[in-house]
Amino acid sequence: MTASDWFVFVVLVALFGAAPVIAVVVMIERRRLRMQALIEARLEKLSDQMGALDSNTVRSSITLESSFTETIRKVQAEIKSLEIVFRGAGQTPRENPESVDAAIRLAREGVTSDLIVAKTGLPVHAVESIISLHGRR
Repeated sequence: MTASDWFVFVVLVALFGAAPVIAVVVMIERRRLRMQALIEARLEKLSDQMGALDSNTVRSSITLESSFTETIRKVQAEIKSLEIVFRGAGQTPRENPESVDAAIRLAREGVTSDLIVAKTGLPVHAVESIISLHGRR
């Protein structure tokens, strides 16, 4: 056999012997590309879902924050109104000596407790105590 015959023989063996191997390699590569495309599609879908979740989380956070802030404002307003009420109701005779002096004077004159409460603004229980101590007997 000549060198050219050997070359033709090697080429024919390479072509016909390698064809099944090349076919398998091509088939494997196509399968890999299909799987890669499927994985990329799944990743894209998951990415979209994560974006939607992030958006919903932000919206929920904003809603909760505004609700919480509104609740705090309401509680602060309620505390202020209660402060005002308790300041007025919590005044003791020591805090308002003019009213106490006026109540004692009126009690000595024999004025009723309702009238003393109306004139001095003192609580009924304080006026009744003043009348029992300083009123006419």
